[in-house]
Amino acid sequence: MKLKLALENCYGINQLNKEFDFTKSANNDGVNSLYAPNGTLKTSLAKTFIDVVNEDETKDLIFPERETKRDITIDNIAITPEKIMVIESYNESYSSKQLSTLLVNDALKQKYDTALKEVDEKRTTLVKAIAKPAGKKGVAINAFPKLICEIFGRPEKALLELLAELHQETLPDYSSYTAYKFADLFNDKVLAVIAKGDFAKELSDYVDTYDKLIDQSTVLTKSFNHQKAGTISKSLGDADFFKAKHSVNISVDGKPQLAEDLDQLNAILQAEQEKVLNSDDLKQKFAKIDDKLKTKDTAAFRDFITENQTLLADYQDIPQFKKTVIKSYLQAHQSLWDDLVTTYKNNQAVVEGIIQQAKAEQTTWAAVVDTFNERFTVPFKLSVNNQDDVILNNQAPTIQFEFNDGRGAPEIVNQESLIEALSQGEKRALYILNVLFEIEVKKQQAVATIIVIDDIADSFDYKNKYAIVEYLQDIAGIDIFHLFSLTHNFDFHRIISSRVGVIRRNRLMATRCVDTTDISQERYQGDVFKLWKQELASNVGYLLASIPFARNIAEYCGYEAHKIKLTSLLHIKPDTSDIKVSHLESIYKKIFADQQGLALPNQEDVLKDMVYAKSEELLQGNTDAIELENKVILAIAIRLKAEEFMISKINDSAFVLGITKDQTRKLFNKFCELFPGELTTKALLDQVNLMTPENIHLNSFMYEPILDMSAHRLYQLYAEIKQLSDTE
Repeated sequence: MKLKLALENCYGINQLNKEFDFTKSANNDGVNSLYAPNGTLKTSLAKTFIDVVNEDETKDLIFPERETKRDITIDNIAITPEKIMVIESYNESYSSKQLSTLLVNDALKQKYDTALKEVDEKRTTLVKAIAKPAGKKGVAINAFPKLICEIFGRPEKALLELLAELHQETLPDYSSYTAYKFADLFNDKVLAVIAKGDFAKELSDYVDTYDKLIDQSTVLTKSFNHQKAGTISKSLGDADFFKAKHSVNISVDGKPQLAEDLDQLNAILQAEQEKVLNSDDLKQKFAKIDDKLKTKDTAAFRDFITENQTLLADYQDIPQFKKTVIKSYLQAHQSLWDDLVTTYKNNQAVVEGIIQQAKAEQTTWAAVVDTFNERFTVPFKLSVNNQDDVILNNQAPTIQFEFNDGRGAPEIVNQESLIEALSQGEKRALYILNVLFEIEVKKQQAVATIIVIDDIADSFDYKNKYAIVEYLQDIAGIDIFHLFSLTHNFDFHRIISSRVGVIRRNRLMATRCVDTTDISQERYQGDVFKLWKQELASNVGYLLASIPFARNIAEYCGYEAHKIKLTSLLHIKPDTSDIKVSHLESIYKKIFADQQGLALPNQEDVLKDMVYAKSEELLQGNTDAIELENKVILAIAIRLKAEEFMISKINDSAFVLGITKDQTRKLFNKFCELFPGELTTKALLDQVNLMTPENIHLNSFMYEPILDMSAHRLYQLYAEIKQLSDTE
C-alpha cells in the first residue's frame, strides 16, 4: 500500500508532495514513523487527515484566502473516510461509538438468537391470546408477562420456566373462569374493600352459609359444587355424549330425573344452584356484603358480583384466586400453551449451553480491558459489569472503574469522578482505552486502514509510553492495519522505529522551508556517537560536537585532568583560548580506546575559535535542517559567548576564578546583582541558562532533547548573544 500526498495551504503546510510506502513483507510491517519538530508539519497533517475522516473541507486558518489543495490517494485511488483512522494526541471527550458491536463471537450470538427466536414467537402468540380475554389491550399486553410472574412470585425472565412448570401440573378444569375479565375480578379499589376486616367477616359468613346449603342439596355437595357440575356438563357436551343418544339420570330429592340432552342437564343443575342462591338465609348474608359495595368505586363490582355470586367464595383467598384465573386463561388456549412448552423444552438445553459458553468466553472487549489493566500503570482497574446483557441482549458494555490510592480498600467510582482525580497522563491512558475499542471494531470490519497516530505518547511516563509501544506492535502485525506515526518527540520516534521495526527508508524526518516542507530519510538511525568517532579527522562538526560526549566519558572513567581540560571548552576558563587541536587529539586517544591512531589536521588551531567559526558558517546557512552535531556546536558557542560577556561586565577575576561549579548560573546571578536595571540583557542571558546546559552535556548521552529544539531559535539566540558580546 502506498499513500501519496499532494497538499498546499493545509493548516500551515505551504506545500508537501510525498509518497509513503506502507507495503508489508515477511520482515517488514510497513510502519512509517515521521519525526517532525514543533511547527514543522505534524499537527497540520493530522488535522488534514481528520478532515478526510469527517468529510470536511481543509483550509488555511491563518490565510483563508489562499487556495487549498488536498489530493490524497492510496495506490493511486482517491482516499475514502473508511480507509483512514486518526488517533489524536488526546481528546478528553472521545469515547468509542462502537462498543455495542464488540459482543461475543458472531457464530455463538447467531446460534443463540436462532434458538430463542422460535420460542419468543410462540411466547408472544400465547401472551396475546390470553391477554385479550383477560381484558388487556395495547401496552398492557406487553405488561401481561410481568403480571403473570408477579402472581406466581417469579421474576419476569422466568416466565417460560413458570409456564413449563404449570404445564406439568394436573389441573382441574377451570373453564368456568375463562369468561371473566381479569380487570373486572381484581379491581384494586374493590380488593382494598375486601381486605378490610368487617368485609372479610361478612364474606366468611356468606361462604359458610353457602357451603351448608350445598350440603343440604340432593344434587350438589362441597366436592360436587356448581363449578364441578359445570365442568361435567361441558365435558359431556364437548364429547358429544348426548349426540351419541346417551342419557344421564340425576338424583333430585331422592328421585331419578332423566336428562337426554345437554339443555336438560344444565337446566337441572341450574335449578338446583338457584335453590341455594334463593335461600333466605343466604340472601341475608349477601345483603350484608352488598351493603358494603355501594360506593362509587365499587358500584361496577357490585353489579358484577350480584350476577356472579358463586365467585364470592374465591375472594377468601385472592392470591390463589388470581392463580386460578390465569390457569383458566392458559387452559382456554391449551394448544398454544402445549406448543410453546414443547418448543421451549426442546431449545432449553441448547440455550443454556450457549449462555454458559458465552459467560466463559473471553470476549473482544474483555480482552482489551484485561490487556489495558496488565500494561498500564494507573491507579484504577477496569472491568465490564454487565457481561450477560452485553453478550446476549445487545447492550453496550458498561465499564466499571475500581480506584485504589493504596490507602485502603478500592472504591468503585463513575467515570466523571475518576476524570477529576486523574493526572493528565492517566486521563490519556483512559482515552487510549477508547481508542483500542475503536481499533478492535476496525479489525472486525476487515477494511484495510491507515492508522495515523498523532503523538499518542505525550505526557506519559516511560513505563506507560512503552505500554503504548506494545499496543502499536500488536496493531502493526495485523495485515489490514498500516501505521503512520507522527511525533515531535525524537525519543519516541526512535523507540517506535526500534521496537516496532520500522525499516530504514520509512524512518523519516520533516524539514520546513520557506515555500515547502521536505520529508527525507532520518539520519540518526544508528549509534550517532560511533559515527562521529569514525570521522573525527575528516569532519570538523563531528570533532567539535564530540567534546561534551568525551567530557562525560572522561568524568565517568576517572580521567580528571582530561575532564577539566574539556570543561574549559564548554566554559570560559583561564586556559580556554589556549586549547588547541593537538590537545584534543591527545585526550581523544586516551579516552577512546579505538582511536589510538587518530591524527587530526590543523594541530595548532585554537578550538574556541573553531567553534565560533563553525557557528558563523551555520548562521550564514540558516537552514531548518540543522543536524545534531551543528546544534551541539551552536549551544557551545552560545554559552561561551554569554560567559565572555558576563565576565567582562562583572570584571572581578577573583570572583570568576573562585567558581568551581555551575559557572554560567553563578555568573548570571552576579550579573543580575550588579546590573539590576538591564532587564533586556538579563532576559536574553536567562534563555542561555534555560537552553544550553542539557544540550552541551548531551543529557547523559540522550541527544533527543537537542534535536527537538528549534534550529531557528538556536540561530536567533546565537546571533543575539554574539551581538551582545560584539558591542561590549
